[in-house]
Amino acid sequence: MIIRFTLAVLTVLLLSACESTPIRGMKSGADTKSLTPEETRLWHSAEELDDQFRKAGYLYDDAVLQSYLEAVMHKLYPEYVGSITVRIVDSPSLNAFALPNGSIYINTGMLSRLDNEAQVATILAHEGVHFTHKHSWQQQRSVKNSTAFSAGFGIVTGIPAVGDLVALSSIYGFSKDMEREADAEGFQRLQNAGYYVSQAPVTFEFLLAEVDALDIDEPYFFSTHPGLEERIRSFNELVQQQSITNGYKGAVAYRSHVDKLQLELLTDYLELSQHQSVLLILERPDAFDRYPSSAWYYLGEAYRLRNEEGDADRSIDAYRTAIQQAPGFAASYRALGLYYMKNNELVEADNHFSRYLELQPDAEDRGYIEHYQAGLKERRLSQ
Repeated sequence: MIIRFTLAVLTVLLLSACESTPIRGMKSGADTKSLTPEETRLWHSAEELDDQFRKAGYLYDDAVLQSYLEAVMHKLYPEYVGSITVRIVDSPSLNAFALPNGSIYINTGMLSRLDNEAQVATILAHEGVHFTHKHSWQQQRSVKNSTAFSAGFGIVTGIPAVGDLVALSSIYGFSKDMEREADAEGFQRLQNAGYYVSQAPVTFEFLLAEVDALDIDEPYFFSTHPGLEERIRSFNELVQQQSITNGYKGAVAYRSHVDKLQLELLTDYLELSQHQSVLLILERPDAFDRYPSSAWYYLGEAYRLRNEEGDADRSIDAYRTAIQQAPGFAASYRALGLYYMKNNELVEADNHFSRYLELQPDAEDRGYIEHYQAGLKERRLSQ
């Protein structure tokens, strides 16, 4: 399922999260007794927002991947086990954010772009600080008094100012000082957990390159945090101060958990006609060190959709490479079957269609493919 997680949708969820029902679901280990009434209300709203995400179907259902991310968070915040929960949002957008109750959300789009565990740990460590240091509560007090910010929010969303609800999560960004604090404290968490901290600035350098290339202007992680450039500067300063040249990257472990997700996101981009995103990802020199061999098929589809000069040949070459590198991936045979049928190569078309149906006997388009094959047979007999 493809989800376009927009500002308007989030706003509706934020507003609906403010119903006055009893607080429930306090995580074990959370220091809720020390919360002030205002903090308790924010906690309550965050718990309700968690419920809204779940009921609305915005979460990505992969228990193994979620357990893996939870384990990474436990390495980073061992004393907060039971207080911080990692949740995965089913959205191709590049985003991650924290709620004041310890719920850390990271999008499938973000997970599919990262190279290794050290990089995802960088994101989780940064967002975790927003919870442990109660940045939402601090931000709530400043936002509550910021009529200009509230008015601006109302203009963007068409909804009256929502005051402290705007500060519920890091999705809207915190002050520069808070973000730098999250960088510094998150960096220390990475170091304590034994991660290769030099991957921290690399994480944001790659994301910045993609944002610039695609001209992304999303109202969350990139535009309202002090900025990816600020994150890069901050982490580079921290790396230079420590002069650390080793640590755990976890590339193999990470890829084993996101291979399936990566292909699903490529499918989402193509269905959304965002072939430029697919090309940006798969035309990287190291793309097929990071993505499964079947991703050659998606590269072929992206060329086909772009349809610029030379893309037809590039597309066919990519499909053929997909068959060579991933002979059990059905969609490549279907794509080449359509190409051969269009170019009157009847035997090749029929052979590829047959192989497609062998590999995917329950294909939704089986009736169409069998109809094509019947037509191919008639054409051969008439020749």
